[in-house]
Amino acid sequence: MTYSLIEIFNEIVKEYLVPYFKSKGFKKQNLNFYKEEKGLTFLINFQKSTSNSVDYVRFYINCSIYSAEVTSTIGEDVLPNPKHYDCLFNERFERITGSKNQEFELLSSHEKSKTILVNDVINELDKVLDFFSTINSNDDLVDTCIEGDTYFWRQLFTYLAIKKDIKRLDKYIERYGDIFKGDKRQQWFETEINIILRENSIEPMKFKAE
Repeated sequence: MTYSLIEIFNEIVKEYLVPYFKSKGFKKQNLNFYKEEKGLTFLINFQKSTSNSVDYVRFYINCSIYSAEVTSTIGEDVLPNPKHYDCLFNERFERITGSKNQEFELLSSHEKSKTILVNDVINELDKVLDFFSTINSNDDLVDTCIEGDTYFWRQLFTYLAIKKDIKRLDKYIERYGDIFKGDKRQQWFETEINIILRENSIEPMKFKAE
């Protein structure tokens, strides 16, 4: 019987990835693998390409960390099974592992091709989980997002303002000043940030780099 590559991908998930994640304490929901630990939710998501077909499969790996503490502190509903795009920290695997590849491809139904793909994926996942193991608290997650990047910058600023965490607020604002120095967006970000600060009875701040 001839199998499509989509079927082979599903087979890889069932026979290799599910046991791998189970051994690491993760639970599966569709193509999401969750682990709740240290007050955080660690998530690995396999995102299939919209161009997949019976003879071509490409997928990406999103690596995310969700904080119920940040979510509840800023007054939003805590999600029991957050998606990767809900998470304060959300990166593709290559940003964490340093891989030159940004995606995985399954181009052949040959057993050797499947074995190579599985080994490559698990090798990258091991590196991601090593990184996850360095995040031991909500503070670690917040520090990681300050040093790196997060789509939810407004939520993070709000959380720090509510907590009156002036030291990390100042550090975050200084980082944004460095990023947007001379950029037309700098004034807009400064205005938006100061709205958050005033709402939480904190004196307005200015970017350190101008």
